[in-house]
Amino acid sequence: MYKRKVKELLKELEERIEKVQSSEEFKEYLQFFSRFHDYSYRNILLIKMQKPDAKLVAGYKQWQEKFNRYVKKGEEGIMILAPYKYKKKVIEIEESIVDGEVIKKEVEEEKQFVNFRPVYVFDISQTEGKKVPTWKIEFKETEKKLLEPLIKYANKEGIKIELKKLRNGLNGYSKGGKVVINNRLNLTERIAVLVHELAHEKLHYLSSYDKELTKEIVELEAEAVSFVVMNHFDIEILSDKYLALYKRRYNLMESFKGIYKISNTIIKTIL
Repeated sequence: MYKRKVKELLKELEERIEKVQSSEEFKEYLQFFSRFHDYSYRNILLIKMQKPDAKLVAGYKQWQEKFNRYVKKGEEGIMILAPYKYKKKVIEIEESIVDGEVIKKEVEEEKQFVNFRPVYVFDISQTEGKKVPTWKIEFKETEKKLLEPLIKYANKEGIKIELKKLRNGLNGYSKGGKVVINNRLNLTERIAVLVHELAHEKLHYLSSYDKELTKEIVELEAEAVSFVVMNHFDIEILSDKYLALYKRRYNLMESFKGIYKISNTIIKTIL
């Protein structure tokens, strides 16, 4: 029964992703990424699809044990997918050569497999109880909290960072192993640009990516990572890069995977 439910939900998910055409829709998905960095990108999309106004989710027992809160009676859970491992005996064909002849025999082996099963989480709005503490960086302290770990992350990845005077309109650029940032920017702007350029480094220079992506898509992916990271820390940034991402022959799901992976890594590095 649940396997059919999972299939139906994933099919609906794929169909919805294909329909993301406007900048506002894309921005909504990115905001979800910034809130739920502890979940896989696919589960984040599943949460958004079932409860678009979700703010903070946890399992039934997690709400009780970690937050001293309780799911309200009659609330419907949000289905996500959790991996589980299982062992199964399989028959393998083993080949050996005896006196010049290939001898085949069946060998039974126990192998481990990974599958997914549905589990249910609940949004904070579906619970009641003790107030959940929130951690929020004061704006004046933002630079101290974010810049240092970002620089450490860049150094660890072998990426050099340089501040220098750049022409008007150019905030920064990256060129494979090096990020240059305009020293005219204030510290908060520098952080946003640094995250953008680190995304370029990780998505478009230091990994194999689709070389046929247009400059528009490449820039949007990097800016999307910057948005997710800054939004996670409640810092609003202005951007002119939220263009419609939908392309007939472009795999939006693949783009979400890259955006999620890099932004998630950077957020965890800062935390």
